[in-house]
Amino acid sequence: MTLSRRQLLRGVGAGTAAGLVGVSTSAAASTTETRRVFVHPRNGLVGNLLDAVEAVGGTTVLEYESFDFVVAEVPTDRLDELRALSPIASVEDDENTGIPDDWSPSLLDLLRPPGEDCSTHPDQESSWGHDRIGVGDVDPTGADVDIGILDTGIQTDHCSLEVAGGRNVTSSGPPGDYEDRHGHGTHVAGVAAGADNDLGVVGAAPDANLYAVKVLDDEGNGWYSELIAGIDWCIEHDVELISMSLGGTDSHPAVDEAIETAHAAGHLLLSAAGNQGNNGADTCDEETMTYPATHEDVVAVAAMNEDDTLASYSSVGSAIDLLAPGTDVNSTYANNEYAEASGTSIACPFVTGVAALVWETRAEDGPGPNEAVRGILADTAEPVLESCAEGHGIVDARAAVGDDRSTDGGDDDTGLTGGLTDGGAIGSVVEWVTDLIAGIVDWIRGLFS
Repeated sequence: MTLSRRQLLRGVGAGTAAGLVGVSTSAAASTTETRRVFVHPRNGLVGNLLDAVEAVGGTTVLEYESFDFVVAEVPTDRLDELRALSPIASVEDDENTGIPDDWSPSLLDLLRPPGEDCSTHPDQESSWGHDRIGVGDVDPTGADVDIGILDTGIQTDHCSLEVAGGRNVTSSGPPGDYEDRHGHGTHVAGVAAGADNDLGVVGAAPDANLYAVKVLDDEGNGWYSELIAGIDWCIEHDVELISMSLGGTDSHPAVDEAIETAHAAGHLLLSAAGNQGNNGADTCDEETMTYPATHEDVVAVAAMNEDDTLASYSSVGSAIDLLAPGTDVNSTYANNEYAEASGTSIACPFVTGVAALVWETRAEDGPGPNEAVRGILADTAEPVLESCAEGHGIVDARAAVGDDRSTDGGDDDTGLTGGLTDGGAIGSVVEWVTDLIAGIVDWIRGLFS
């Protein structure tokens, strides 16, 4: 039997409770209220944390494969006691995250199937957002690229979706139950990667491998610690794209660490900017974005209307990277239905889908080219607002996939851009070499003339 990293760490900490200075392990458990906290180890000895938490009457509720801290429920009146223990470097509160409270999808009667039989579903139609960013006009379809939708889960048997797998990291339900009973995650999934099967709707990257990473409960609420668990799962399973249509009020050092670890490992993280509103596209001193969109290692996406104007609900700020369609977008919904919805939650998966198209054209396999792909999305975006509110502009699939840099590792030390698999690049190199040789020959002839 192969032990996981958490099992090994648990073993390392076994028997240390008796050696915790100043703690009575026989003390009766506290009857006061508890607080959910991150507990960080001193000198990276995670195993000792488990006994330390238990020694103060707490319970460890989450451990991670990729991060050297745990999450615990600890009696509030014993937190200071926990902080004073020698194995503990720091203790910090967990915080809430979730989808916007005012998210209100409208079921589409015209697309509502009369039953669960897929043969009764309406013919496939693309949304205006799908058409606006040109994802239907390019050859790549996101094949063999993994997209993790960190949300309320995904309806796995929806007729317009193909779900490759997933994980429930919340405390609601077993790990294998990543079904969506809310609707938000299924709607987001359809925008990013709805199947191209002639039914209902189609996503930006219809052949991508879609993973349901349930980090929010059936009410659309969650903890930062569960968001980290979702990122952890994506790291461990080499899911290249991590799409987060959610947000919290404040930044958090533990989430920062998770994001930076995933980014360093080559994953591309994307997040909705938030639905906190704005005072207009030209107001450049506003900072209404939610977290984690504000983190520099996350692609932050604002939302636009069908007439190319900034959506009034969209958050704005200096960390905005891209703009994408977000208002009145048709997509899949829970109970095998379809709905129209608005929000930066909807804009984010459009960019995730285009990122999958670009990722498919890369020579690398798996996580790695995140910065190159991010650069291509930024460099090929189409400015439509000509203001600070759009970042680099609206994501443009035609330009992003058509750019020579999407076929190789990008600019190299020779100053030549584009892969040698591209016919134009080969022709340019041959022409350059031919001209160089001709110039050398003419110079030699001149020496003897």
